[in-house]
Amino acid sequence: MKKTGFLLLLVSLLNLALANSVLAQAGPGQYTEEAPLGSWNTPGPQTAPALGSGFSELTRGHASSVVYTNPALLGLLPSVSLSLTGSYNQIQLFRYWLVNTGVIYTSGNLTWRGFQFEHFGASCRSGNWTLAVGMALIENYGRPGVDYRQLSSGIIYHRLTISQSGIQTGYSIGLARSFREKLYLGISFIYYRGSTARHLEEIWPQSEIQLSDWRDQKISGFYPVFGAFYKIGSLYFLGFSLTPPHRKKVTGESLLTYTTPATEIRINGEARDVIKQPFRVGFGGKVLVNREIQLSLEAMYSDWKHYSFYYFGEEQNRNFRSTVRLSAGFEYNGKFRLFGRSWLAPYFAGLAVDPQPDAEVRSTYYYLTFGSGAGNESFRLTFSTALAFESGSGNHLKRNKISLTLDLYPDRFKKSSRENNR
Repeated sequence: MKKTGFLLLLVSLLNLALANSVLAQAGPGQYTEEAPLGSWNTPGPQTAPALGSGFSELTRGHASSVVYTNPALLGLLPSVSLSLTGSYNQIQLFRYWLVNTGVIYTSGNLTWRGFQFEHFGASCRSGNWTLAVGMALIENYGRPGVDYRQLSSGIIYHRLTISQSGIQTGYSIGLARSFREKLYLGISFIYYRGSTARHLEEIWPQSEIQLSDWRDQKISGFYPVFGAFYKIGSLYFLGFSLTPPHRKKVTGESLLTYTTPATEIRINGEARDVIKQPFRVGFGGKVLVNREIQLSLEAMYSDWKHYSFYYFGEEQNRNFRSTVRLSAGFEYNGKFRLFGRSWLAPYFAGLAVDPQPDAEVRSTYYYLTFGSGAGNESFRLTFSTALAFESGSGNHLKRNKISLTLDLYPDRFKKSSRENNR
């Protein structure tokens, strides 16, 4: 009877631990376990020119990264191009997983910081056709780690640590065709793979009791992106993008352990889940004020009310609303002379309004973006910053991002070298 009672007690404790984990997800706001860092409404990587001009990605073809937003813009790129982007992010969170949702409480916002590879791509044009390939970071699932310790006279009596990490990488191929240099149509195919890892460990060192919960998932999927770009005369331009609904396949493994000096319980689990991603559609317009100045205005609609998420075999409640992200961008293309030659000097500025899909906590990010750069006919180096202030959650979250992009045009470099040798 004593042995049976002891096992029942351990099983009850395990059930209690699982219940706490589930209850903690009752209201995490925008940062549910599958939420990407920063914003739900980021369709792909952001080069420095796109970031600096208020996320203008439907009418401004700066690099081959447009395969994720509007592949028709590939037709506007130089005949051969290479692009590389890296970024540094500083993102605040308040409610996520066990943090400020019922188990662990903090006195303020926590911050995730990190450098990350954003995008690498190449494009090549032959006649009216342009082909592009690339690799990019589509989503980041990281969270600030927590290490709680209960101390007395320098001795740890209770310790709780939680961590979450993960990324989703997209591999793209895009094709665009121009029609009389007025209409451009494009299509791209994105195949992505990724993983997430969520770990919890709770220890009572003096009693030699340890509880751990490990949940790892692998994510894969595929989706197309359709795009169009149209020139109205020489001053006005329209852009359109459509990403159909698609499904992410998720394979999960879990291990729950409870260890004491007398016994050890291990519970393994496996699951095959599905995440239903909604469709996105975007519209944009651009106007050339003169040879140096251009303005853009874009809107991206995401049908989040038809989003659904399964986690280890159970459908999770996501009370989401559809959103519209608005972006306005400004670009000035200046010039300066240095070392006896002429250099290009672009300047960017922009605004963006980015509402998040959670219908209960109507959180919205407001962005101010700006950037600059230098280059010539064969390369361009650009640097941009985005500052975001959140309203609606009551926690006044902030997000800062810095992007650095290097664009190379090998065919122009060869042409420039030949001219200099003459």
